[in-house]
Amino acid sequence: MSKSTLLITVAFIVSIGVSVFSVNTDTDYGALKKQLKVSHILHKPDKKLPDFALIDHNEQPYNNAHLKDQWTLLTFIYTHCPDVCPTVLMDMASIKMGLESAELKVIPELVAITFDPKRDTPKVLKTYVTHFDKDFIGISGDQAQIDQLIKPFGTYYERLIEVNGESIIIPNGTKLPEGVKNYSINHTAWMYLLSPDGQIFAGFPTPHKPNAIAKDIELIINNY
Repeated sequence: MSKSTLLITVAFIVSIGVSVFSVNTDTDYGALKKQLKVSHILHKPDKKLPDFALIDHNEQPYNNAHLKDQWTLLTFIYTHCPDVCPTVLMDMASIKMGLESAELKVIPELVAITFDPKRDTPKVLKTYVTHFDKDFIGISGDQAQIDQLIKPFGTYYERLIEVNGESIIIPNGTKLPEGVKNYSINHTAWMYLLSPDGQIFAGFPTPHKPNAIAKDIELIINNY
């Protein structure tokens, strides 16, 4: 091998190494974080969502596979919520409109998972969530699986019941006393963006700013 050929070969190998090194050093998306206005990168490759098997508002199975190969904008709600949940769903619909107006080629699927499957049956959810956007997907199912699923999101809820005029808190994961039908739910109200690998990528805390979130989502998708 001639000296010039050797030098070219070495330079090529080094360039490949630099390229690979450059990609691998930004696995925490540091550069992207600096550009985001209202979002938090929650990307943790070693913290996977648990396996789950729930049901959508058309009474079809909904599981981890449904989160793969697409972006998903997800939140947790309950349909008896007087104010927070309707506001969150309206904001999500506004975010979708903003992304469509920006002509983003990839629009995240809108998903709302209930805290309250006892009352939020698929039929109830379908009427409720599609009121905000026809493409919304409402998810119900087994309470224990929902309780397990929310943990990696850092989401929390607690039921509040009245007993003899006294308010009693029933924490997340604790069963309601027998016969209790009326209760409210205190809960967090973040939105989450899930990446095409079916994992949590970013979170959007309250108060939500739909226009700013839409711009952040556009940045995230274009730089993923």
